[in-house]
Amino acid sequence: MLAQTTEQPSSKGKFHYAFIICLAGFLTQFIVLGCQRLPALSLELIRGTLNISYAEVGLITSWFTVFYAGASFIWGGLADRIGAKKTLTLASAFAAIGTILFGLFAQYGLIIAIIVWCVAGFGCAGLFMATLPKIVAKWFAPEKRGFGMALITPGGNVASILIGLFMATIIANTSWQQSFIYVGIFFAVIAVFIAICVKESPEERGLAPYGAPVGTQAAPKPKVVEAESGAKAEDKPVQHSGQNKYIQVLKMGRTWHFAIMYIIWQLGYMVTVAYYTASIQYVGFSLAEAGLAMTWGGIATIIFIQIWGNMSDHMERKYVLFIANALCAVLSLAYFISLQGQPSLILCYFFVALITACTGITTVILSIGGDLYPAEIRSTGTGVVSTLTIIGRYLGPWIAGIAIDATAGNIGYAYLIVAISMGIAAVIAITLPKMRGTAAANS
Repeated sequence: MLAQTTEQPSSKGKFHYAFIICLAGFLTQFIVLGCQRLPALSLELIRGTLNISYAEVGLITSWFTVFYAGASFIWGGLADRIGAKKTLTLASAFAAIGTILFGLFAQYGLIIAIIVWCVAGFGCAGLFMATLPKIVAKWFAPEKRGFGMALITPGGNVASILIGLFMATIIANTSWQQSFIYVGIFFAVIAVFIAICVKESPEERGLAPYGAPVGTQAAPKPKVVEAESGAKAEDKPVQHSGQNKYIQVLKMGRTWHFAIMYIIWQLGYMVTVAYYTASIQYVGFSLAEAGLAMTWGGIATIIFIQIWGNMSDHMERKYVLFIANALCAVLSLAYFISLQGQPSLILCYFFVALITACTGITTVILSIGGDLYPAEIRSTGTGVVSTLTIIGRYLGPWIAGIAIDATAGNIGYAYLIVAISMGIAAVIAITLPKMRGTAAANS
C-alpha cells in the first residue's frame, strides 16, 4: 500500500533508516570474522590448556566450519518464515552464547570445546548469505542494492584489522578464556542492538526503499488486512502447487547455475586465504613481512568493495562479477609465474593486495542472490546456495595441497589453482541470467 506522492529522503541525500540496517549488518560481520579469527590467535594457549595435539586443536575450527558453512539453509528457511530481523537477532545470540560458553567451559576438555564452538558456528551461519540479501532487498531499491551491500561487507575487513591490533594485547593481559567471554558479551550487545533497532521493512518506518523513485513513499505501517484465507494479504507467500520452499528452490535451474559458479569461486577463494602468507615466505621473506600483506589486502578490499558494489548498481551484476573474476584469474596467473622466480617483496604485496581486492566481489555475489529469488523464498534460496558452497570450501585447500606436494613443495602452484578456478567462475558468471529487469519484480 502506497501513500500519495511524497519526496524521497534518500533521493536528496538526507539520512535514511536504511543506513541503520547497514550498520547492523556491518556489525554482524564483526561477529563472523571474530569467530573465525579468535581461535587462531589463541591456538597455542588453547592447545596448552587442553594438553592436546595440533591435529586435535584443529578439530575445533574444522567443526566450527562445518556448522558455519553447512547450516545456512536452516537459517535461510527460518528467515523466510519469521523474517530477517528475528533471524539475525537469533543468529547473533547463538554466536554470542557459543563464544561465552567457549570462554567458560572449553578448558574442561576437547569434546566440550568442540560442542560449544559449534554453537557459535551455527549462529554465524545465519549472519551472511542466508539473511543479508533478504533484508537488503527490502530496504534498498534494486538499483541500490549493490551500494547497500557494499556498506555491510567491509565489517569483516575492519574487524580483522581491529582484532590484529588489539586482541593479542587483551589476551596477553587477561587470558584466552576471559578474552572469549569479553568478545561474547560484545556480540550479545550487537544482538540487542539488532533486536531494538532493526526493522523488517521500510514500511514500518513509513518509508520506501532507499533509492526508490520520488513519489513511491510508503504509508506508515499499515493495519493488518485479512485476506480471504485469513493471512495478511501483503505478506502471504506465493506458493507453487503447495510445494515446500526448499523443493521450490531446488527445482529452479538458476539455483544450480548460481551454486556451481559460487562453489568454484569458493574453491579459488579458500586457496587464496590459505596461501597468501605462505606464498611470500616461500620466496624467502620473513613471517612478519609476509603477514603485512594481509593488512594491505584488507585495505584494498575495503576500497574495492565500494567499487564493485556501486558498479553493480549501474550495469548487470553478472558483468561486474565476470570482470572481477577474470581479473583475479589473470592476476593469479601472473603471480604464479612470478613465484617461479625471485619476486621483490613489493611485487608480492602488489599481487596479494589486488587478488584480495578482487575477492571483495562477495558484495556483488550477495546482491545477485537477493535478485535471483522472489521475496517469499529469497532467504531459502540464498541459504541453500550458501550451504552447497561447503563443497568448494573443502576442495580448495585439498586440491591446492595435492598440487603443491606433486611439485616438490612449490607453493606457487596454489595460485595456478586460483587462476583456473576464477577463470571458470568468470565464464559461468557471464552466463547467469540478466536480472536488472526482473529484480524489481522479485521485490
